[in-house]
Amino acid sequence: MSDPISTTASDCVFQRREQHLHPTGLSRGPWSPDAQHGGAPAALVAALAEEALAGEGYQLVRLTLELVRPVPVAPLESTVTVGGGRTVRRVSVCLQHQGRPVAEGLAVLVLTNGIDTGQATDEAPLPAPGDCQEPVTIPGMSREESFHYTAMESRVARGRTDRPGPAAAWLRLTVPLIEDRTTTATARAAAAADFGNGLSWVLPLDRYLFANTDLTVYLQRPPLGEWVGVDSQTWIEPSGIGLTRSVLHDEQGPIGVAQQNLLVRERRP
Repeated sequence: MSDPISTTASDCVFQRREQHLHPTGLSRGPWSPDAQHGGAPAALVAALAEEALAGEGYQLVRLTLELVRPVPVAPLESTVTVGGGRTVRRVSVCLQHQGRPVAEGLAVLVLTNGIDTGQATDEAPLPAPGDCQEPVTIPGMSREESFHYTAMESRVARGRTDRPGPAAAWLRLTVPLIEDRTTTATARAAAAADFGNGLSWVLPLDRYLFANTDLTVYLQRPPLGEWVGVDSQTWIEPSGIGLTRSVLHDEQGPIGVAQQNLLVRERRP
């Protein structure tokens, strides 16, 4: 018997049922109807790591997600391990399906301590979401219930997403990540950060697969507001290895950076 998933119109990405997290159709990615978009487990790992240290004054500053194998649209178990430390804590999160690891994450959280630096960034700002209207359009990507198409609202901020090259977009998660839970700002940033290799692409989607094997996000602060800007550039080598780098923004300016290593393969006829 196949694993049960939501078959009705979804209003969240994950449902919590006893010891399991049940992904809905809003977790699906572009590479297979049976596999999640990387942004879904990235956001989930961030949320579980923050939950483990909730109320203790820690801020997530780095998240590294290893996609051990395609994360299925099927029930997941999670194991969360909190490391010791006074000002820096590390939280390991393992997502498993039927006892097998499918994604492993390490979150680094730092105890905040307010200081007045008076520094300003020289990173070029993105146009505000209100000044951007065109949704992200990637040739060959199906328009169906999925994380990238229906769970996220998108607005192109710079460049073109319907042709190769660097591009930037604003992204907003339109549904709760976990049913009946408030989605944290950090989880929203992690969800958006995984879109880099889709916004900035080099090879056509109908001929090549360029899925990321991992995601690393550094955050200098959580985003303010619902919109997260992702300004991305992708490079692909003849070896079939690629790299995407993204600067993350909110409407006040840069909030961090993200990097994805890409596995590039030509699709079979």
